[in-house]
Parts: sequence; C-alpha cells; structure tokens
Amino acid sequence: MEDNINKDFFRFLSYKFRKENDLSDITWAMCQSCESFRQSFLTFFFPEIQLDEDICIEREKSEEDSRPDFFINNGDVIYLIENKINDTSHHFGQYDKTFGIPPQRFGYITNYRIDDDAINKEGYRLHTWEELFDNFSNNLPEQKEDQQLWKGYLEFVKNVCGIIKIERPMKLDGIYSFFSLMEILEKKLATRNEQQFAVKFYDRNKLCGGGYSNSATGVNFEIIYKHIKEDNAQKIWGWIGIYYNIPNPYIEMDFYNHPAWGKGYFDLLPNKNLSKLERFEKPSRDSDGKFLRFKMSKELRQEFEESEDVKKQEKILRQFMDDVILYPLKQ
Repeated sequence: MEDNINKDFFRFLSYKFRKENDLSDITWAMCQSCESFRQSFLTFFFPEIQLDEDICIEREKSEEDSRPDFFINNGDVIYLIENKINDTSHHFGQYDKTFGIPPQRFGYITNYRIDDDAINKEGYRLHTWEELFDNFSNNLPEQKEDQQLWKGYLEFVKNVCGIIKIERPMKLDGIYSFFSLMEILEKKLATRNEQQFAVKFYDRNKLCGGGYSNSATGVNFEIIYKHIKEDNAQKIWGWIGIYYNIPNPYIEMDFYNHPAWGKGYFDLLPNKNLSKLERFEKPSRDSDGKFLRFKMSKELRQEFEESEDVKKQEKILRQFMDDVILYPLKQ
C-alpha cells in the first residue's frame, strides 16, 4: 500500500508539472533529501567522483550568459549537469567554458538521443532519461524508506519523459502490437549513428512525402551517408511503417522522388533493374515513378511474427531498415 501511495503522489505531480524545470526541481529536491539518491545521481554521470561531505548542489546558478540546471561544488571541484526535455538548444562549449571546467565534468541528460561524433569525442557525459530510469530501477537502495522514494521519483520521470517499456512480443494484427511497433521505430531505430550512415527522426504518422493516410502509419527520418560527397546525396528523407488495410499487414520502406524528400536516394541508384534481396521483396515503383517501395520479405515477416522475443523483433526491423538504406551502395 505504501508503495502505491508514493507512486500515486508522484504520478499526480507529473500530470501538472511536466516541464523541463519541473523535472529539474524534483530531481534537485531528491538530491537534497535523500543521500542514497544524491550519490547514485552524481555517480551516474561521473563514476569517478568522490563526494565531499560539504558538497553543494545549486539549481540554475547564473554566471555571465550561462545558467546550468545543476551546479555542483564538490570540495571546490566544479561539476555541471544540464537537463533537456524536447529542447535541442544545447550549451556544449558554452557552460563548460563559462565555469572553467573540462567537458568530462559536464553531464548532459535528455529525453532523446544526442548521437553526434564531434560531441562524443569531446568527452561530455551524455545520457538519456530512459538510461537513468533503467539504471535506477535495477539498482534500488536496500533501505525501505529510500526505496519507496526512488520508486515514486521514477514514476514521475517515466511519465514526464514519455518512457514506455515494451516487454510483450509484437503481433501485427493486434492494437497493442501496433503501438509497440511505432514506439520501437521512433525511439529505437529512427535516430542512430552507424558506420556508413546516420539516421535522425523527423516526424511520425505522415506518409512518405508528408501526406496522411488512414491505412498506413510510420515515421519519417533523415538519412546522411557518411562517405558520399555529392550535395544531393547528403540528406535524404525516407519513411518506414506498416500498411494495415489488409488481413495480413506488411511493413514497408518508401522513398518519394522529390528534392525535399527522397530524390537523393533515387540518384544513388545507377541500375534501374532493381532486384530482390534476402530481407525485402523486389522494390516496386508507382505508375508515375514518384514512389519507390521496399516491402519486407515474406520469410522475414514470418520470422518476425513467430518470434516470442521483442528484442529479436527489434533486430529484424533494424536489419530490414539497414538493408534498404544501404541498398544503393551495393548496386
């Protein structure tokens, strides 16, 4: 009962206090009131930190043009932590310069991924709120009172940051599976940094080319091929989603032959006689040649449907997506 009371308290708070500053305020209060949380929160960003008994954590300490969410004075050694919720106005190279600290003492936590090679190389401590949620959920303190407080706080984080934990395997004819598919496409696959390319989530639900449909839903994403110098091939937008207006829904990737969408992908295809590969059927074009469609192969779809492991299903989706993205480079 006590567990439910604490969770409900934080859950109701999350309905009214959903902004970035609200999350920072609640997190600061947790650090001030719960020693086990303060220890875990700071070592989550800075595993090497040795906490001084007179450590001081301030909210939004202002200096010049900078105001980080958390200013930590640990025995005269300064650390900073910045929190971002749906805000991509970053402060790398600004806050650390203002406060005279190296990037390794600047923690950054967001409800989305920052997958930038240059930023990663600088040494900033980058994390997502979902990473913190998973880490803290798996490392709850032994003390009962602290444990209840942590669980309540994590309920708040989950709601404010829109963290969805998918554990049930997907079945494409089920409504929950449809929701699961969209969550995985958007939050796991549409923004990532691979060796030959990077993809970045653009928007959800629209069809390829920006249109809407009552029979298909998916995500649009930007593709950047890392080793291609031609300007028209640097940025390409594609779509991956599911068509569900038939008894056996199918997963597909589409490209629209328009300069603002997928023209660069078309330009990379030197061979007009497109062929089938292991993970997708032979690509098809519409009657006027504006759309190029890649449908998941029947064999891969069957493997996806029969799998009882959601992680394996995510891997299948990733393999299908990667094969289509890399297809022009193999022609």
